[in-house]
Amino acid sequence: MLAGTFGLIPRSHPLYTLFSQQLLPVCLVLLLIGTNLRAVVRMGAPALLMMMAGAAGTVLGGLVSYHLYRPWLPAEAWGGIGALTASWTGGSANMIAVKEALNLPDGIIGPLIIVDAAVAYSWMALLIWSSSQQARWDNWVRASTLRQAQDSARTEAVRPEPVEGRTNSIALAAAITLAIALSLAAQWAARRMPVMGSAFSASTWTILLVTTAALLMSLTPLRKLEQAGASRAGTLLLYGLLASIGARADLRSILHTPAFLALGATWILIHGACLLLAGRLARAPLGLIAAASQANIGGTVSAPIVGATFSPQMASLGLLMAIFGNLIGTYIGLATAWMARVLESAPLIR
Repeated sequence: MLAGTFGLIPRSHPLYTLFSQQLLPVCLVLLLIGTNLRAVVRMGAPALLMMMAGAAGTVLGGLVSYHLYRPWLPAEAWGGIGALTASWTGGSANMIAVKEALNLPDGIIGPLIIVDAAVAYSWMALLIWSSSQQARWDNWVRASTLRQAQDSARTEAVRPEPVEGRTNSIALAAAITLAIALSLAAQWAARRMPVMGSAFSASTWTILLVTTAALLMSLTPLRKLEQAGASRAGTLLLYGLLASIGARADLRSILHTPAFLALGATWILIHGACLLLAGRLARAPLGLIAAASQANIGGTVSAPIVGATFSPQMASLGLLMAIFGNLIGTYIGLATAWMARVLESAPLIR
């Protein structure tokens, strides 16, 4: 982001689009093909609870922040609240879907894209740092039951250290080739799937098809490709994709709309407070809370990275929660926009 802002690298390049369209499906295959589905299913209910608590905190944070900063925001900012809620529940595609559904002007969306990048990645850095507090939090909330499930899942997971040598290199090449082939096949099939409004586009179908196919393959002997380092290769590609996303942001544009930045900071703090409260009541481990938060705020690209800083098993779980967020983000964003518009008639807090 800094390099793009100060002109050290271009903020617009065909390579960035290629990364978004082609790298993400390949990464999903490499990260998911070694998934221990039995462990993920066992942690399904707590994960869903944390994911929904994060979404509820995002909606509440957006509405409260909008009410607080409304005097300094431009007209039609209520729609921007819905668009950013869609992004912070699902992803950028959900934000664009809400923008088009509400016919929002670029003057509203432009600053929010900067807020999305600046606040979201700062939050991501804070979540990664919080991994150092994992044991302290888990002991405080007595997250023994979920902790035991994590430990059991980690024991059952087939994630040994990669074996060096010719056999390992061939297996890794086979895993990458399989991921590329599956990505291309999913994109071909997605173009032939029905488009249902703005929520289910060809990109949405591609992610769903790739994810489903990779999870099904994880039930077969292909899961052993993880021994060749499939998830490590996927993580490496994810870092490249993250860099291409950050390069497109211009941090200087936020100086023209400081109210949006203050709104975003207040918003994200309310989201975090709601998740911590829900995690305390549910005795959830900090890794699950952080993965759920990034699944909301970040999405499919960054949720696995945050999850992996706490536990390797959290990478696939964070990815699945983020995919779930993609499915509901547009609808939650539209509902939040409607509620924000209702708030326009409410008296301002003095």
